[in-house]
Amino acid sequence: MEHLGAVFNPTEAADAAATLLFVISGPEPGQPDPQQWTVAIGGGRCTVERGTAGAPTVTLRIPRDVWLAMAKGEKSGRDAFMNGEYQVEGDIMFMMRFGKIFPLKA
Repeated sequence: MEHLGAVFNPTEAADAAATLLFVISGPEPGQPDPQQWTVAIGGGRCTVERGTAGAPTVTLRIPRDVWLAMAKGEKSGRDAFMNGEYQVEGDIMFMMRFGKIFPLKA
């Protein structure tokens, strides 16, 4: 999750304002299960922090192996969602922009 900011596309996010909560389940040595991360987007900027902050615009509940495959570009986030591999609560329309704001390869 810390590297999500490295693929952030500020041009695509110029008019976006959202808070995303990632609830990532699955074991990772020395880490709580599930892990929670907050990604705040606004003013063409993005911050990624461990934990929760405020009321999220979107909550993603995703298994660690699915998230890692998406982050590595091995799996399409859109396909994984359509296949029921993770759940999205909140502003689904914003999530349709996610791939342009965070262009992970797949």
